[in-house]
Amino acid sequence: MRPYLSVLTGLLVALAPAYAQEKPAQHARVELISQQSSIAAGTDALLGVHFVLDSGWHIYWVNPGDSGQPPSFKWNVPAGFSADEVQWPRPERMQAIKELADFGYHNDVLLPLTLHVPASAKSSEEVAADAKWLVCREVCIPEHKQLQLTLPVAAKAQLNPSTAGLFANTKKLLPKPLPHGWKTKVISTKDDFVLSITGTRQIAKAEFFPLDPGQIDNPSPQKAQPSGTGITVTLKKSDLLVKPINVLRGVLVIPGNPPYQIEAPVHQPLQ
Repeated sequence: MRPYLSVLTGLLVALAPAYAQEKPAQHARVELISQQSSIAAGTDALLGVHFVLDSGWHIYWVNPGDSGQPPSFKWNVPAGFSADEVQWPRPERMQAIKELADFGYHNDVLLPLTLHVPASAKSSEEVAADAKWLVCREVCIPEHKQLQLTLPVAAKAQLNPSTAGLFANTKKLLPKPLPHGWKTKVISTKDDFVLSITGTRQIAKAEFFPLDPGQIDNPSPQKAQPSGTGITVTLKKSDLLVKPINVLRGVLVIPGNPPYQIEAPVHQPLQ
């Protein structure tokens, strides 16, 4: 294990007791919001947890990278309702030192989720969540808040003009399936994963964010090589990777395009 990883592990162990003593929100304003001003029985509604962060502070993506942890939510919904998992917009790469790289969000971010509304919904229903997150600058602070939202139930759902723009902008940042006809594959070498994306045109630049921790070396530069019909991205393997993987999952960010979901089969070297 690299020395800096040993130090990081020690720091996280030292901080562990703090996670049982989360503080009320101080550096993030967090609110549960809805895309609709009213919902309709027997349909789906779109909710979201909106984080507005103090300047210089950040929270983490579903894979936080080399440190931190993502926000978590414990949902309390009325009988008959159900809530999907939150969706994660494409993250930012955060690298204050060359040995460590994290993935997360500055300024503000909306984590949307779908709420399934039963036909038995009443005239007004309340959704609640126990939200916990780690917010960091030079130090990291565990914070929490009890979120609540009252949803009027009407014959027809109505769009909320005060939140519609935020949901629309967030939708553009949610990973999409690759365009029809695009293909991916990964060649596993001794030290690297070589990710190839084949499309219909040359791709000049791309960045890969791994969904599964401990597979690639996050702080190492990603070497992108454009090809006639796509791009090849070389990713250094993590020192923590102890056995072969069959699929490399993550988010591919190409400037000028929506982020794309990647689930690329990994081809192992011939023995």
